[in-house]
Amino acid sequence: MRTSTMSRSQAAHQATGQHPSNSDAPPAYSAPTGPPPSWHSEKKQAAHDNDFAPPRGTPPSHSSRDEDYAPPAGPPPSHAASDPDPPPYDPWLAIPDNALLPPPPSLKDAKSPTANATFSDAARAHAWCRQNPLWPAQPHPPQTLQRIRNGHITLTQPPNTRNDIHLTTTSLGGAHVRTSASCGDTIFLSDLPLYTALATPAPKTTIYFELKVLHMGPLDHHGEATAGIAIGFLAPPYPAWRLPGWERASVGVHGDDGRRYADDSYGGQEFTAAFRVGEVVGIGMTVSPSRFVGGRAGVEVFFTRDGRKEGGWDLHEERDSEQKGGDLGGLEGGRDVLAAVGCFGAVEFEARFRREEWLFRP
Repeated sequence: MRTSTMSRSQAAHQATGQHPSNSDAPPAYSAPTGPPPSWHSEKKQAAHDNDFAPPRGTPPSHSSRDEDYAPPAGPPPSHAASDPDPPPYDPWLAIPDNALLPPPPSLKDAKSPTANATFSDAARAHAWCRQNPLWPAQPHPPQTLQRIRNGHITLTQPPNTRNDIHLTTTSLGGAHVRTSASCGDTIFLSDLPLYTALATPAPKTTIYFELKVLHMGPLDHHGEATAGIAIGFLAPPYPAWRLPGWERASVGVHGDDGRRYADDSYGGQEFTAAFRVGEVVGIGMTVSPSRFVGGRAGVEVFFTRDGRKEGGWDLHEERDSEQKGGDLGGLEGGRDVLAAVGCFGAVEFEARFRREEWLFRP
């Protein structure tokens, strides 16, 4: 049982039946006079104004100019006189020279707008290249090197070709080729390399040859080319049923669509106009030594039409990240390079390797 305590006066009033009044309540608390016990006499003295007098003179924020702070003599500690001067700023250490970078990638296409080889032919060629690695550079006797310098070169017919190809040598430096409409993709290679890797290297070497278009079949009713000629370079060996520029270590400009190819089995890149009958087209390649020890050579490919340079590209240009291929190491100066002319369908052309017969002067 809960209980509570009660004062005596409350008990008395309760016994008599009376209720307590306000007069009966204890008096309200009032503080005693005088300071609290902790306020000692010495504290009282601290209340006088003279105990808190400010220091003499003007405040620091209002000091005269003569009293301003002056830094100490000599350089700051971080720039002691004994410390060496920092090296001069060289922006080339942080920003690469764009002249040394390959150009941006060109747009490529999945297929040519005029004619395309079959997938099975491409797959067979890729397998052939895997089984037949590039040949190393070959030594050549002095008489062969002299023939190359004089342009006494001709084209060779691929093995196991049918009667739809007719090739004849026209001079000491040329060849005449005529094919029929039944001719499939075929490539003709020069009998000697135009670039010999083991010969005494020059500061800069340019190889070049020309081709005159005598005949090229028309488009069919679907707009597909029934014939075409391609001109280029490659490092051997190379599959005989593939045009230059389609496989490793090869470049080419194709006359049916005017596109350029560099180890590109797809649609190539837009470059020039299609070849026309009566035109003289040429292709060249300039190999320059590397600017750095152990670096790769600089290679510029260029194309001419009727004696005038029409365009070119850097062999080491940046390629589309989605583009397959790009194995062009055989053209960088370490291997022999052959002239290559590809064709399909009914065509007729004349290849020229002698400088005296060229319209363009490289």
